[in-house]
Amino acid sequence: MGLKLVILGWWTPKYVIRRELSDVSDQTTATLESLLVKYAHETSSNPRKPLQSKDITKQRTEMAETHARLVEALEAALGREEAVKIGREALFSVGKSLGKEARRKLGVGESREDLIRAAKILYRVLGIDFQFELHNSKDATIIVDECALSKKYSELTCKVLSATDEGVIKGLQPSCSMNFTEFMTSGCSKCRASIIFNKESAK
Repeated sequence: MGLKLVILGWWTPKYVIRRELSDVSDQTTATLESLLVKYAHETSSNPRKPLQSKDITKQRTEMAETHARLVEALEAALGREEAVKIGREALFSVGKSLGKEARRKLGVGESREDLIRAAKILYRVLGIDFQFELHNSKDATIIVDECALSKKYSELTCKVLSATDEGVIKGLQPSCSMNFTEFMTSGCSKCRASIIFNKESAK
């Protein structure tokens, strides 16, 4: 376990949250925009701008609204099923890259504890609070109690953007996988995702 992982797991400065949130926003938004250019031949006369607000809550809202708008545009161009498929494939890759970078920066090892601690830091950036339920040495569930993004997301947006989260877990520990099964935006009281650990991470 890296020292930075321990420190940031205990307390994450606001400037770090703002910086990482901006990075996530830039990468996910750019990916969705590139899909619209490719599949809908959509171009904008207004170049994409970084998050404008310095307020973290407003930054999250701004990002979520942009995600929702772009996903709706992708659905209009491709249809719901294809938009989900294409969007998830692209955003899983983005998430995996973000996870790999976080693994390097934070010094994430192969233990289950490292994975959970890193996930808490990254979700803190997004304004997401979750519980972790371990079922056995290989299976667990993440239960999201609060999500700042859900206030602006639709069920469709959640289905597409959740692939980013699943990719992050794969990037943090390549032999682990996560899959969302329930969303607040679909009427569930909480979001739920299953996690499968490998032997090394289940320690």
